[in-house]
Amino acid sequence: MRLAAIERRIFELESSRRGGTDPAIVLALLDWLDSVEIRDGNLLARFHDSLLYLCAYPPSQQVLRRAESLLKRFGGRVERLERSGDISPLLEPEVSGIAGTSIETPGFSYEVVRWLQEKFPRQTAIDWDTEPAAERLVSLLTPLIPLLGEESNADANVDYRPWLAAANLSRPGRGLAWLLRNLGRIPIEPHQLAALYDSLQLTIQWRLGESPMSRTRMRRRPGSTFFQRTPPLPRRDVSLARQLAAPPLPISKLSMRDGEAVLDLARGSMALRYRELYCFNWGDPRSVVSADAGRGLEIFLVGVVPEKRLPLRASFGTFFVRNGVPVGYADAFGLCERMDVSFNIFYAFRDGESAYCFAQLLKLYRQLFGSTSFSIDPFQLGVGNEEAIKAGAFWFYRKLGFRSVDPGIERIARREEERIAADPLQRTTERVLRRMARSPMNWDADESDDSGRLSRSAGRDWDRFHVRNLGIAVQRNWSRHGGSGADFIDFCLRRVAAHLQMRVGVLTALERRALEGLAPVLLLARMERWTAEERAAARRIIRAKTARREDDYLRLLSQHVRLRRALLAHGSDRKS
Repeated sequence: MRLAAIERRIFELESSRRGGTDPAIVLALLDWLDSVEIRDGNLLARFHDSLLYLCAYPPSQQVLRRAESLLKRFGGRVERLERSGDISPLLEPEVSGIAGTSIETPGFSYEVVRWLQEKFPRQTAIDWDTEPAAERLVSLLTPLIPLLGEESNADANVDYRPWLAAANLSRPGRGLAWLLRNLGRIPIEPHQLAALYDSLQLTIQWRLGESPMSRTRMRRRPGSTFFQRTPPLPRRDVSLARQLAAPPLPISKLSMRDGEAVLDLARGSMALRYRELYCFNWGDPRSVVSADAGRGLEIFLVGVVPEKRLPLRASFGTFFVRNGVPVGYADAFGLCERMDVSFNIFYAFRDGESAYCFAQLLKLYRQLFGSTSFSIDPFQLGVGNEEAIKAGAFWFYRKLGFRSVDPGIERIARREEERIAADPLQRTTERVLRRMARSPMNWDADESDDSGRLSRSAGRDWDRFHVRNLGIAVQRNWSRHGGSGADFIDFCLRRVAAHLQMRVGVLTALERRALEGLAPVLLLARMERWTAEERAAARRIIRAKTARREDDYLRLLSQHVRLRRALLAHGSDRKS
């Protein structure tokens, strides 16, 4: 009966997210739940995330203070549950990262493990109880541990653990730092080093304790607090066209120190959920900007360091914070005015203003980069992504005005809309959702009316585009040229440099890297026909690829008519 009473109170707390609940009632629920011990892991996780939600969407100052006070003591609740019950429900990816728990996974990349070891050296260790790729590990350890080769080079199935224990390397906090230090001394390329680390299949344990980097306590101090005195904005009240037409968002550039702090929050938020994002792993702290998106929402945009940028598309990571609480992330890969976007609101906050967050995100991309055509990849809709199927991601974007670029899937979507309009109790089956997820969805800002839908006369230049098609066109050129990949890249570089009257020998390392990346694609554009002005514009594009952020690169690409036309021609599927 006591457990049922706790569950009922937590359900009432969750129901208050819909808005309209008197803050006094919320405070009474918090007081009651504070007075009881929750010995069920699932209920404790739900209570934790309800408190986090109240910090991001507080109905009053009093509720905010009470929720924060309860969260500051939450590690004690976890500790008591661990002594008397099962905390495994707190370790599931949907709720992981709670104070007092640990993150354990063999899935972290070399870059993330190095970051964890640098920032949390006493909390991060190799879990030697979980079996790594033993033969590869012994092979790596042999030249590093005196006399290990006496056994490893002569015997099979060598047990590395006694050697590590004798060298005092299996002790928490010691073995990982030692291994990373020695890996860093191996004279191989960084990508080869990362692959070598991945091949070891080491399980990393990150003990959170009461760390300010836990989900429970992770915060960025807000300039002011927005109190949610009305229900969250529903998706039906959000128009992408209206949001993009509204006045510009206030944007400020962060100092390098503040940029590094934001990147740490972003990387930590991902790692706590067993995830990572390329644009955060290689984010440039000098590039971070903050956009005040209103309603307590702050959006941070991060550029990638020049030496890790993609050859063709511009890369950006975005991180959402509401009232100081991290609530989601996104990344974007741009080419001309086209932007491939992903978007994810963390599980605890999906009852909040997700559609508003997404609309403000597209507004930020439009404002900074001039983006007008936005595309959602099938993975975001559910291909190989059960989370997106369960969440009905297709309908989230569809109701905001996105359309499938596949006419057959668009017909299925319209039939589903008609069926649901006739009977609102109907739901789209998972089988149909999977069919509709097979094709990208696009939305074009300059061709949309106030509802966000495309007008009938809209030009859909980017509908059939996929960057893979450009890659395939380049590979065909390589096949005709022959030789190694490096020889082909060098050939392209010198041909393009000659067309553009650029002296390869005087280029900086970053400029040469940018030219090497772009040259195979530039050769597809028949540069021998370009005017002197078009060649000068191409030189500016190459240099812009190495700038602090890739904003100007995208704008200059959009303005280069011949190059943009060639990118579309070679990057688009042929019409059937």
